[in-house]
Amino acid sequence: MAATAAPSTAWLARLANYSKARGIATPPRCSAEGGLCMPINAMYSAARLVAAVLLVLLVGACSGGTVSTTTTSPAVSTPATSTTTTTTTSAAPTTTVSPLSAVELAWLKAVTTLHTTIDKAFMETGNVYLTRAKMRSYANTFRSCGRELARIGSPTSRLQPVHAIVKQACQTFEKGAKCWDAAIKVSDSSGAVTGTANERAFTRASQCGFEAQGDGSNLLGKAEAKGEEIKAKVGS
Repeated sequence: MAATAAPSTAWLARLANYSKARGIATPPRCSAEGGLCMPINAMYSAARLVAAVLLVLLVGACSGGTVSTTTTSPAVSTPATSTTTTTTTSAAPTTTVSPLSAVELAWLKAVTTLHTTIDKAFMETGNVYLTRAKMRSYANTFRSCGRELARIGSPTSRLQPVHAIVKQACQTFEKGAKCWDAAIKVSDSSGAVTGTANERAFTRASQCGFEAQGDGSNLLGKAEAKGEEIKAKVGS
């Protein structure tokens, strides 16, 4: 059996207004099952209560049915961490350089003596006659450079720059000695030269010999200066 529909709230309101206007007591309304009877006004109040409850439920359903509360924790400041980098610099090991030894100083002195000896042979005053004997002495003086260098030998490693320059000077002097040999060949014992061809050859050869003296002497001076530089650097 189908359930009896509940009376409309609008109908109940019109019925109450009608009865009130005519002074008619509104009869109580009983349920179809014959249970407890309820006055029309009470039924109207109950209907309004139900409507209010339904309205609350409807609003709750529209808002998702759940009210969430969000609590924001206060911000906590974290102290900054300072990182300090320590750089350790290791001191470079110091190398002690010993001063020039007595042997090294003696070697440098021999170079100075060689330079003085060669220059002295060409430092003559007055007129110089290029006889065969004179030209031969020039050639021998030049060749003494190589002989002296062979006698004093090769120095220590730190004096090798000086040795290289002295060796170059001796090679220059050797070239000059050969020039004097060529001049001797075209002249007689007194140094006289006859014939145009011989004169030209003699002029070229003697000029070559004198130039070698100047160039070789300059190189020996450079070698001495290098020796003094090393001596000042390491001590003596």
